[in-house]
Amino acid sequence: MKRSGAVLLFSCACILSMQCAKDDVLSIVRKGDMSKVYRESYRRGLVFLGDGKEYAASVERLRRVIDKNMDVLDLLTERLYTEPHLGYRFKYAALDDEKGVLVLRYFARIPEHPIYAGYQVQFVFDAESCDLLSIYTSEVPLE
Repeated sequence: MKRSGAVLLFSCACILSMQCAKDDVLSIVRKGDMSKVYRESYRRGLVFLGDGKEYAASVERLRRVIDKNMDVLDLLTERLYTEPHLGYRFKYAALDDEKGVLVLRYFARIPEHPIYAGYQVQFVFDAESCDLLSIYTSEVPLE
């Protein structure tokens, strides 16, 4: 009985540590690691999820993680661009079914700029594991 209790406690600790690691996925950027960051738009085929259907739970969980770490979006922008911007807001979730990735897009407006509407940050996650694969950031031109 003592052994099964120890195994259960160890299993719970492992699961909690894995969850914490997923929740802290953006800490790599906060620490200055830009190895997953690309200064361009994610340009592969995306299908907008709308209500999300079977990915709704994953999208909500990933949004909660990003929303708790909004300072990381500002850090990215400060490191890569020069124009001041307003706060980032979630815009949409999309699926690249061919690559098996979920993309969450955030946008921040640049007020009164003659060329750019704002900046976008696209977080690319593995659709199955929800691991962060890459972050794309770019200036969004006025249309």
